[in-house]
Amino acid sequence: MYEFNEGKIARNEDSTINYTWICGKEKNNSICIMLPGLGYTNQRPLFHYATSVCMNENVDVFHINYNYLENEAFKKMQHDEQDQWIYEDVKSVVGTVLKDIKYETYFILSKSIGTIPMAYEWNEKNFISGQNTYGIWLTPLIKDEFVYNALSKTVIPSLYVIGTDDPHYSEELIASINENSAVTGLVIPNADHGLEVKGDTRTSINIVKDVMISIEKFIREYKR
Repeated sequence: MYEFNEGKIARNEDSTINYTWICGKEKNNSICIMLPGLGYTNQRPLFHYATSVCMNENVDVFHINYNYLENEAFKKMQHDEQDQWIYEDVKSVVGTVLKDIKYETYFILSKSIGTIPMAYEWNEKNFISGQNTYGIWLTPLIKDEFVYNALSKTVIPSLYVIGTDDPHYSEELIASINENSAVTGLVIPNADHGLEVKGDTRTSINIVKDVMISIEKFIREYKR
């Protein structure tokens, strides 16, 4: 059985971030922190089913529900300022809500723009450690040098998923990332940035299934 705890953290007058912390009534040893995309929220299929996978595996879930599409102050900023803003939001929520809670294992699951604060954390390690932390990168923005470097050089066991029709896909960059033995990947032919194949609903549904199988396998391998 799980409890759903919802709240919000106001980092400053321009940034209030909602969160949902799904935790077992009996203590679980692992948690998955989820960082969604800009428009691809924690309620969309990949996150919805990933949440179910975690709960089935007795892994708590922490949804960070930022919403930058409606934040006028955020939209006025330069790209690098936006990246730092997102990371500060993520640090603030995790640091405030989970500061007195200790888990043995941390999974970080991100998608798209969510891979940017994840890459920052991979470097700065404000709320994760190198041990017992694992990364799941959905449609990572690997054409962003910061994200590419974080993923290609990581020593943290990581899983990435990307489609060949994703504008951020690069065969050359993927080949380079695959040289890192800490990283395993799933490249999906013809899938776009939403991990869907336009005009082919059945294939798109099967992609979600394949991604969930990969996530489930990854979590089972590393959870405690």
